[in-house]
Amino acid sequence: MSALGNIAAALLPLYGVILLAWGVGARVPWAAKLFSTILVFGLIPLLVIDKVLGAETQQLLVIPPLMFTVAALMSIPAHRLAKRLGDDFDPKLLSASFSFFNVAFFGVPVSQALFGEVGVSTVICAYIGSALYGDTIGYFLIARTKEGTRKAATKALRVPVVYVIVGAIIAKSAGVTMPEAASPILSVAGTLVSVLGMAVIGLNLAETGRDDWRPRLMTRILGVRQASGLVLIATALALEAAFIGILAPRDRVIVGLIALFPIASNVTLFATLLDSNRKAAAVLVALSSAVSLVLVLLVVGLFHSAIPT
Repeated sequence: MSALGNIAAALLPLYGVILLAWGVGARVPWAAKLFSTILVFGLIPLLVIDKVLGAETQQLLVIPPLMFTVAALMSIPAHRLAKRLGDDFDPKLLSASFSFFNVAFFGVPVSQALFGEVGVSTVICAYIGSALYGDTIGYFLIARTKEGTRKAATKALRVPVVYVIVGAIIAKSAGVTMPEAASPILSVAGTLVSVLGMAVIGLNLAETGRDDWRPRLMTRILGVRQASGLVLIATALALEAAFIGILAPRDRVIVGLIALFPIASNVTLFATLLDSNRKAAAVLVALSSAVSLVLVLLVVGLFHSAIPT
């Protein structure tokens, strides 16, 4: 099967999960929180440990700092757009929508479809960088207006993925490897991360109505975010190639595709925290997921011959 066919086969069932969860979400209002808890405290840490232990050293040295920087810089165009939008969308939530890419739920099946398990290690390294920004600095900047500086900082320091990343890197430097017997469990965990992550998107949509979609506003936000992501990630990759030059072509393809990835579903969790634009955030995440599916399939279809094997 071609690269385009592999991605379509991997992603389209996940979008079926979104539609199914959207349809049943009103009957199971507790499910989104439960799935998010399972992901944050169980499945994602397990996947991060496995892929960090299996990642190449140059990937860990370059990709996480690169994605951390991109996520931080995405707040600049978000801030400028927020000034123009005024009260139409919460500026802190807008910043989160720009900075948080759906690297884990969307990126894992895309990378696996293109390059197999070796591609998943690359995308998890990218997830590390974006998560370190989003779950620490990003969370603090959003939460401090409602919870206060001290409480927001304390909660940011409790995020498990930060300690999982640090622990996994220390374990890798000590030569620890994942036992072979864990492979079947890890394979199932990788699939569940994508399935439950997409289900959270659909479950959050169940609370929305027609008035929450506001197509003109959503189109404007997604257009600026998409252009900003392309410019920043392309610039970051160009600088890496010019001054560092240690990433493999496969790594550059995966990191480049992240510019097309949708908004992370945890933006809806931040909207709940702020009690602001919660339904609009759910719509924005869902629309960006639909746009990203089209863009990734289009780009891979056009440039599949140039993708390294």
